[in-house]
Amino acid sequence: MKELTIESIKDYQTCALLYNYRHQEGVSETIHSRELFSIKFENTLKSVINYFFYKKQGGFTPSYSSLLNRWEKLWFAKDTTAYDIIHEQHESFYGNAASLTSKAASALLDFYNQFSEDNSVPMAIDQEFYVPVGDLVKIKSNFDLILYKNGEYFIYKWVFNFRTSHTSLYQIDFSVLSEAFAHKFPHKKPKARFGYYDILASSQKFIEYQVNQEDAKALKYWCGTIEEDKKFVPRRGLTSYCKKCPFDKPCSKWKDWEVK
Repeated sequence: MKELTIESIKDYQTCALLYNYRHQEGVSETIHSRELFSIKFENTLKSVINYFFYKKQGGFTPSYSSLLNRWEKLWFAKDTTAYDIIHEQHESFYGNAASLTSKAASALLDFYNQFSEDNSVPMAIDQEFYVPVGDLVKIKSNFDLILYKNGEYFIYKWVFNFRTSHTSLYQIDFSVLSEAFAHKFPHKKPKARFGYYDILASSQKFIEYQVNQEDAKALKYWCGTIEEDKKFVPRRGLTSYCKKCPFDKPCSKWKDWEVK
């Protein structure tokens, strides 16, 4: 059975050869320091949020100051000094560790104000799952958060700097979450609500995403297409992603157009 992820499906939608290089052959690629810094920032925020809900699941609501302490322990190296932080403020054009700490503190304050008095019950926190799609494909992913409140189940997806115009880009994400929830809790699906939560939004809130039959059909189509594909042809020059693709060089040499 072929194992996919949400990221691999999206990469295939962008370009079949991109999917092949990244997820089938595991070709090495260069990841720029700016992107790594951004990934670390987002993952650290999610780690602090997970810490909050794990504590709340155990019957204790952490204070805002404890969230900040948690952030600093995860974000700064153990041997970081005050001099290092002050000196580092002049080192990065796109944002440094100290300035992003201020950004994180603001985001965590808004988050804390949203959830510190909330009486919903955390059912799943960063919980991994596998869900079958058809007979030949399974998808590996995770529930960022599932909260139970007033007889309903709220399935959260954490996002950062979300743009409403990009909602369609999350069709696969929510289709997978919907299938996984139905697979894991078949009798609770009618009471499930799916949505995204922008941790960096000026006004944080749960924004519902309506998962419909067309979303489910799209997921099955892409999974079936990937499973059947044996050639993985490139879309060289046909998508905007090509301009920044890390596999431009091997792609330029691809010539397997023969029909078998």
